[in-house]
Amino acid sequence: MGEGRVLFLGESNPYGPAPEFALYCDPPGCSGHRLRLILGLPEEAYLALHRKNLCDSAWSMKAAQTHAYELLSSRAPWQVIVLLGRKVAEVFEKVAPDAVPLVTFSIRTCAPRVTLVSLPHPSGRNARLWTPKAQDHTRQILRELAPEVPWGSADTRESVP
Repeated sequence: MGEGRVLFLGESNPYGPAPEFALYCDPPGCSGHRLRLILGLPEEAYLALHRKNLCDSAWSMKAAQTHAYELLSSRAPWQVIVLLGRKVAEVFEKVAPDAVPLVTFSIRTCAPRVTLVSLPHPSGRNARLWTPKAQDHTRQILRELAPEVPWGSADTRESVP
């Protein structure tokens, strides 16, 4: 299943460390809600995806790097890690074997079985980056990497706050 092959990775969760709240899609306007709209997914399909943050509380580069190494484990169920935001991408630039800069909206193979996708963070501060064209491009990238997920099946572009 595509849901098991893709991990969406944020920075830290202001709602606390509970894993089920990582990039959670409620309340309206939060980063998880905006991400679900950007991806064009019905809520149940979005919640079926792997979602994590690099830090459980306040941002720490050291903790983020430690967690990033764990996420690249060959035992992890995902083959695609979607890096949300510049801070997250910078961590993977340091810990990934090729350490090549990750440009926004880029794809890079990082290990024999892991593909990294770099996207802008879905927070409202980056709203100008999430144009309809950027949303379409994101959905196309993800369709190629995990075609079994219904990317864009709930057309929500007009409602991204």
